Amino acid sequence: MRARTYQLLERGEDHAPFGRVIDVFLIALICLNVAAAILETVDAVYLRFGPYFGWFEFGSIAIFSVEYIARVWACVEAPVASHHRPMTARLRYMASPVALADLVAILPALLGPLVMLDLRWLRLFRLLRLFKLTRYWSGLRLLADVVRQEAQVLGASMFVLLVIMLLASGVMHAVEHRAQPEAFGSIPVALWWTVITLTTVGYGDVVPVTGAGKTVAGLISLIGIAMVAMPAGILAAGFAEHARRSARSRKRSEKAERKLQSRLRQEQETGKAADPERVDRRCPHCGKLLPLSADNQVDRRRQG
Repeated sequence: MRARTYQLLERGEDHAPFGRVIDVFLIALICLNVAAAILETVDAVYLRFGPYFGWFEFGSIAIFSVEYIARVWACVEAPVASHHRPMTARLRYMASPVALADLVAILPALLGPLVMLDLRWLRLFRLLRLFKLTRYWSGLRLLADVVRQEAQVLGASMFVLLVIMLLASGVMHAVEHRAQPEAFGSIPVALWWTVITLTTVGYGDVVPVTGAGKTVAGLISLIGIAMVAMPAGILAAGFAEHARRSARSRKRSEKAERKLQSRLRQEQETGKAADPERVDRRCPHCGKLLPLSADNQVDRRRQG
């Protein structure tokens, strides 16, 4: 039963037709929960359908809780968990990003009555259930992989941006605090103007009035254009590199498959017996050629 549960929840699309139905149902339930959390903020809608929203929330929490418990229980059936004890495998799974997203979807609603949390905050936490979609959307998983691979470079760019923000705030405080003490009277106060300027938002609520302040503001604006574009460029380069690696891996697999098929055809045409190593590489179910591992090759050489 545990193995069947794992196939339905974690590998439903590939190994169990009914698992695909469960995935579609959970995706629809997540989207409906987000829609309900948004509509509840409309007073006219909430006053009319408030009780229905409450029952829908109660049912959703029950379903998400059962799903979370079932995933934690069945996670020991995963291939990566075969090298760990059941309790260790479950703890490692509970600390994974997808499991934390599942926990965030139900924990605020369960703790709300205990800590007397404001219902308005509960509605806000319900929007976090969108993170559960990362389990079903391969594009989000790809984004997470790229961010993880480029974490050091992204962290360095963010650190440089923080240093520039602090230096720019200090300079603007030095040149503008006499003319505008309420807007640039201290570095923390001037930091608001620096953030808005470096991000190229420019609300216009605070502007420099001195010549030196305007000169510094122009330089900061130019620097902001480059600094804001830096993380986007890093992510774009990471996506491009990931696509290149995937293409190279796919080409290598296709080339090896074509080479093997060609050798098999040549042996059939010349009337030679097929290599038993290659015959064993065919899948007993679909007949496709399977890759032969290095360990199997070594074992066959030793037997020969």
